[in-house]
Amino acid sequence: MIPLILYASETGNAQDVAERVARSFRSKGRKVTCQSMDTYPIQSLIHVPLLILITSTHGRGDPPPTMMNLWKALLRANLPKDILEDVHFTLFGLGDSSYERFCYAGKILARRMEDLGGNKLSEYGWGDERSPNGIEDALLPWLKETLDTFLPYLPLSSDFNMLSSTDLPPPIYSLTPIANSSKIKNGPNIPLEKLSIIASSSNGDSHTAPTRVEDNEIVTKDDWWQDVREIELEFEDDDTEPYLPGSICSLQPQSSEDEVYTFLELMDLESQADVPMFVNSVMEEQALPQHLPPSDKPTTLRSLLTNHLDIRCSPRKSFFEWLRRLSLDEREQERLDEFIDDPDEIHTYATRPSRSIVETLADFRQTKIPLSHILEILPPLRRRQFSIASSYEAHPGKVQLLVALVEYKTNLKIPRRGLCSQWLDNLTVGSRIPIHISPPTLFLPPSPKTPVILVGPGTGVAPMRAFVEARVAQGAIRNTALYFGCRSKYADFYYSSEWKQYGEMGMNIQIAASRDQEEKVYVQQLIKENKEQIQEWLIEKGGYVFISGSSNAMPREVREALAWCISKNGAGNLTDEESKDYIEKMFEEKRGGEESW
Repeated sequence: MIPLILYASETGNAQDVAERVARSFRSKGRKVTCQSMDTYPIQSLIHVPLLILITSTHGRGDPPPTMMNLWKALLRANLPKDILEDVHFTLFGLGDSSYERFCYAGKILARRMEDLGGNKLSEYGWGDERSPNGIEDALLPWLKETLDTFLPYLPLSSDFNMLSSTDLPPPIYSLTPIANSSKIKNGPNIPLEKLSIIASSSNGDSHTAPTRVEDNEIVTKDDWWQDVREIELEFEDDDTEPYLPGSICSLQPQSSEDEVYTFLELMDLESQADVPMFVNSVMEEQALPQHLPPSDKPTTLRSLLTNHLDIRCSPRKSFFEWLRRLSLDEREQERLDEFIDDPDEIHTYATRPSRSIVETLADFRQTKIPLSHILEILPPLRRRQFSIASSYEAHPGKVQLLVALVEYKTNLKIPRRGLCSQWLDNLTVGSRIPIHISPPTLFLPPSPKTPVILVGPGTGVAPMRAFVEARVAQGAIRNTALYFGCRSKYADFYYSSEWKQYGEMGMNIQIAASRDQEEKVYVQQLIKENKEQIQEWLIEKGGYVFISGSSNAMPREVREALAWCISKNGAGNLTDEESKDYIEKMFEEKRGGEESW
């Protein structure tokens, strides 16, 4: 009997927790399988006797994208009420209690599992980023109870050797030079210079489409504080399937050559950097994770560090635990122990200044990550998701993005720049990059007569532009309203000429340029000023409303402004409570939607 750990991760935190849980089981001599929910064959779930679910929460309490296939399968109305009666499970959810629906994805998943006959084996855990020690405050007691509950059901591995918390466990994955690999007889004869191209495009994802960069233009003024790009990509294949308005484009950034070189030098791995290798799983019960190349595709360490493993992110607690197992230097061991024992030390040293893994390793020069464990220790280099700013009908064969490059200062000397931002900044016209397009979560009404209200401050206007283009093609321009917010019409008024044109065609365009006058103006205020139209469109005509932008207070305040418009305080007849419930129900019925980050 081998427990199965399934995780759904958005930024990598849930995956990190899942891998920590798996290591805890293995350190006790038990076998365990750990994988992402979106890679697990859902039909096999009923045959899993011991299950551990770990999930983050996305947006307004929605399941993260990697949980959606499982979630939709569990929601099927024709499932027998006892279909999971042989499954014994527990669950750990990650969230932030400052949000209305704290750990909501985990809570609805646990409830649905129980509704279908699943047996709760131990108490659920709810990790809160707002706790004094972050999710650790909930994770550690939950993990102890989970181990105490599960271990009696599990036999010891025959080859188990007791390890302390500072001992290095055996590797889970291996990098085998091709010359030493049994697969060389069946492996393709591929020139070495093509290995990195194969590795960067072979994540086992059949939905990846090759594109060519047609434009990478700065659309903010030269003297503006922010660098925002309009990027246009053209599909290389003529038969690429058209995407829907609201679709998501995922880009796979690359680590810079300089950072890869620095990592290799710090770890004394320069001689191994370009040796062709196969990636394999050492443990029969553990499949290769999705972010690594398939086991039958050759790669190199340099390619893995460039395309698959993240050496630019800030290290988590688990990374320092790994370094402690590897360290032979007493002074470094003492410092690492401080990090492991006190999460505030990690926050001060790594999280707050955005110190990267490479920079951390430069501070612990006596500690080396061996090739045998590098795939397990370094986190995956994740795709970055962007809302597509174009409709396929208006721009056939192309994808347009509106992207704000991330650059900021911390207490470190070198200014910080996001890995993807640095990569995008260096993209030149003609560059070839694979992209992945995910279906939308927001859908326009089928009838052009149904009104649609679009709210998109800043780069949140990207998906709204795609919706506007689709509505124009629908002949629904007079039944569409856009509320766009920027700081200044001079500097960051994205797509200004288009909005002017659509306004002349009869579309309601409302612009809140917050810094162009003494008193700041935001989209929420403009919504209230148009209360009569909001009331008519939402209540009388059953309209839709979509919100996109930063996940700070804006989405909540926009919903509050909409509720005010349809209440007795605005232009409606509903009480405050009724108006809030109405807006909430709109979102539940998918007449309302939110895309925030």
